[in-house]
Amino acid sequence: MSTWYARTAGPNVQHGSPGAGSVGRAVRALAAADELPGPADYEANARPVGRAWVRRVGSRNLWLWYRFTDEEVVLVTVTTDPPVPLDE
Repeated sequence: MSTWYARTAGPNVQHGSPGAGSVGRAVRALAAADELPGPADYEANARPVGRAWVRRVGSRNLWLWYRFTDEEVVLVTVTTDPPVPLDE
């Protein structure tokens, strides 16, 4: 988890809220995935996040930004604004 994620997730996802539960499920799904990015994930670029992969959190207006390598998944931030995919 990046320090940026720790700073930004709190205001967007209150502990114990339904949104927090949805984010937790999305994070567990990322951690358990056999292959990343997932079929619905896409790459986007935003300040100050930079370039990262984005996954919509359930049917909520929450967007989980992450980066990954063969060994780890790094949570970058959670936003409430839908990002624009890089290919658009």
